[in-house]
Amino acid sequence: MSTFPFFRQKEIGFFEANKRFFIINKLLIIGKVIGYKLKYMLIIYNVTMDSPRYKLDAELTLRVGDDLLANAKRIELLRQIGLTESLTKSAKIAGYSYKGAWDTIEQMTQLTGGKLLERHAGGKGGGRTSLTERGHQLLKNFLLVQAEHARFISRLDQLANGLDADYAMQTEIAMKTSVRNQFGGIVMSILQGPANDEVTLLVNGSLLLTASITHESGRDLQLDIGMKIFALIKASSIKLWSPSELTLPKQHNCFPATVHKLTNGNACTEVALLIDGGQELICTVGKEDILRLAPVSGMSVIAVTDPSNVILGIAA
Repeated sequence: MSTFPFFRQKEIGFFEANKRFFIINKLLIIGKVIGYKLKYMLIIYNVTMDSPRYKLDAELTLRVGDDLLANAKRIELLRQIGLTESLTKSAKIAGYSYKGAWDTIEQMTQLTGGKLLERHAGGKGGGRTSLTERGHQLLKNFLLVQAEHARFISRLDQLANGLDADYAMQTEIAMKTSVRNQFGGIVMSILQGPANDEVTLLVNGSLLLTASITHESGRDLQLDIGMKIFALIKASSIKLWSPSELTLPKQHNCFPATVHKLTNGNACTEVALLIDGGQELICTVGKEDILRLAPVSGMSVIAVTDPSNVILGIAA
C-alpha cells in the first residue's frame, strides 16, 4: 500500500468573504486525493434564546473503495498496541472486545494487503503483540493526515462562529426596519471618492451589491474589508427594465431577474423578483411602468437601483 502524502497547510491570499467556501473545498479536495471521507456535523448550542452558538466538527475516515480501513477508533487500537504490545490491554483501552479487536485488525490487514501485527510467543512475561513495519507506517501516515485535518477544522470552526453574528444581524434587521429588501453581506471593497465612499458587498456568495455613502458615514460604521454588514433597499427605489430597453453600459446594481409574483394595488403593483442564487428582490412599480413592461410571472427583466439608494448598517 502506498503511503499517504503529508499535506502542508498553505496560507493563500484570498478575499475574506470566500474563506468559508475555500476551506470547505480544500478539505474535499484533500479527501478525494487520499481517499477518505469527511462527515460534517453542525451542532447548535442554544446559549441564549437570542444568541445561538455553533460548533463545527468533522470525523476523519479512510476507506478502500467502500470498505472502512481506518478511523480514530481503529487508529487508537493500533497506537495502543504499539505502546503496550498487548492486544488485550489495547482492545480495552480503545473500546473493543478482544474478538472485536482481532476482527478489526484482520479486516484492516485484508484491505492493506499486508500484515499489520506480529505475534511473539513465549518469553518471561508470556507472548506479546507488536506492530509490523506496515502497521507503524499506517499509524504514522494517518496521524499526519489527522493533524492536518484538525488544523483545517479548527480554522473552519472559527469561521462557523461568525454564523452567530449573521443570525443576530438578520434578527436585528427584521425587528428594527420595515424595508422589504434586507441583505446580509460581507464588505469586499471600499473605494474612496471626492465626497463619497463606494462600498461593494458580497451577498449570498455570488451577488455583488454596491452602496454609495458619505465619508462620515463610513467612519461612523468603521467599515473594513471582510466585515459583516447589512444593506437595505426600499422597494420604491428599484426600477425595472426589459432586457431590450436597457441599452446603457454595465453599471452597479444592475441585476438580471425573473418575475416571480405580482400583487396589484391601487397606486402601484408590488413585483417580487428572483435574482442570482434565488435571492428575492421586491420592488414597487407605478401604473405607467406596468403598462410599459406588461410584466407576467416568469418574464425576464433587469432590476436597477442607484448605489445612493442602498442603506448600510451594522448589528447594534
